[in-house]
Amino acid sequence: MNEYEYPSRTTDGPPLHLLLRRRREELQLRQADIAEALSVSPECITLWEGGCRRMQLSKIPRLAEVLGMDAKELCTKALAEFHPGFYRALFGPRDVPASMNPAA
Repeated sequence: MNEYEYPSRTTDGPPLHLLLRRRREELQLRQADIAEALSVSPECITLWEGGCRRMQLSKIPRLAEVLGMDAKELCTKALAEFHPGFYRALFGPRDVPASMNPAA
């Protein structure tokens, strides 16, 4: 893997919203704790974790910090899920799973 390639594991596994909810629960944090750290409402966290609302990409670095996760990996996963065309333009089509590719 060269410096411009990202591991494909960022687009594998559970969807981002499930990954975030599971990690929050592992840490025994409440949605209100995450909401306070990100300056959003607890309802916003509920919508993110339910997969009903996309989070702002600008929130991901702080969210990764609060959850003790890799920010680059979360950003890459969010791009693949929320903006597959942009993700393909940056990283190539081979890394986007068919389930996340509306053109497939």
